[in-house]
Amino acid sequence: MPAPSLFDERLLPNNISIPDGFRLRPLRRDDFGYLELLKQLTSVGFINQLEFRKRFDAMKRAKSYYIVVLEQIGSSKIVGAATLLIEFKYIHEAGQRGRIEDVVVDAAMRGKKVGVLLNEVLVDMAKLIGVYKLSLECKTELIPFYEKFGYSKNLHFLDQRFDDTKPIVWSNPKDQTILFDDSLIPTEGIDVPEGIRVRALRSNDMGYLNLLEQLTSVGYVSKIDFEQRFATMGGSYFIVVLEDVTASKIVGAATLVVEFKYIHECGLRGRVEDVVVDEAMRGKKLGVLLNKILVEMAKNLGVYKLSLECKTTLIPFYEKFGYKENIHFMVQRFDNELPPTVVTLD
Repeated sequence: MPAPSLFDERLLPNNISIPDGFRLRPLRRDDFGYLELLKQLTSVGFINQLEFRKRFDAMKRAKSYYIVVLEQIGSSKIVGAATLLIEFKYIHEAGQRGRIEDVVVDAAMRGKKVGVLLNEVLVDMAKLIGVYKLSLECKTELIPFYEKFGYSKNLHFLDQRFDDTKPIVWSNPKDQTILFDDSLIPTEGIDVPEGIRVRALRSNDMGYLNLLEQLTSVGYVSKIDFEQRFATMGGSYFIVVLEDVTASKIVGAATLVVEFKYIHECGLRGRVEDVVVDEAMRGKKLGVLLNKILVEMAKNLGVYKLSLECKTTLIPFYEKFGYKENIHFMVQRFDNELPPTVVTLD
């Protein structure tokens, strides 16, 4: 009996031609050879089989990781792989955003359009799952390649590295109405203005949506929608809110998303998302406060890299926190495409 797959194979598109002698399938729990392929992309480090399976199990529980592999049937060797990561959002009617990660082709198979095949598969899967936006990061010389698949550059990608940090293990709070334990919010060196409380998002914080409306489109999100989205975020989403204690109003918020990786010894990667301050509170350095908190949280959790996307005008602001631009951000949108009725399979 084959080992468990990371996701249901029926999500793979059936309208893409696969070369003879090869099979396209999800990553499996016993695909330890996948690490050898990843080493051709970046640093992997030492990972034993137990660690490999533990990372696999964490990804499967999250229900947001889709690692597609191309297997050479005769040798059972993985010769190509790519990851579609689904990020759960409150914006765009509690929508889903897609990211393409870790696209790699075995050196012996390059020039045979395996990269084209993998990208076609992931774009089709993203549409099937119903993401409103699909993005990736790439080097300058790869921009023409990704433009063929509908991507364009419209934002800047900034990152910073913490290579000397080690991932920690944290537990979900016992109180399921709190997104994460408030004790994970750093306090040392963080000056919070009087009358402002820093805390984790709660399952009844519907007012958070009003703040997000000042950032981008939210659309209609019912109380049930809000609670269901909240339930999908436990474990790797850290939405920090600033509450005006007197008014009991959320006046600032920012999200740290922690991504599970196989590279960098089953490391953690962080992304800063959806930083927003109420227009009535702007100019009071609440954006600075939120960014300081998220950078310190990322370090404390042990991420090896922290990144974000921003407009040109905001680059100097984020550079103050240690970010720099060294790669390109590419995106395509599917806002006008209707999401499928069913996006998960039992």
